[in-house]
Amino acid sequence: MKKVLPAVAVISLMLTSACGFTPAYKKGEPAFDFVGCHTVNVNPSPTGAQAFVAFFGLNPGENLYFKQVNPDGKTVDPVTTGEPCK
Repeated sequence: MKKVLPAVAVISLMLTSACGFTPAYKKGEPAFDFVGCHTVNVNPSPTGAQAFVAFFGLNPGENLYFKQVNPDGKTVDPVTTGEPCK
């Protein structure tokens, strides 16, 4: 049983990622999507976007991993407060 449960979890993860699983967001509700590791360079950005975690703004040099989904519930704008981690 100790080997079956992790195997089922790994297979489930592989199937959801390999089958084109796309999260569904409700239009107009706040939601966040994983954008990978980005290092903050400027906060807020020239476009007005802000990098934050919970209620706290991020300082240059700190990392962010999520970005808010647009109100249409389908798209996420590019990260404008930093660049991908190295």
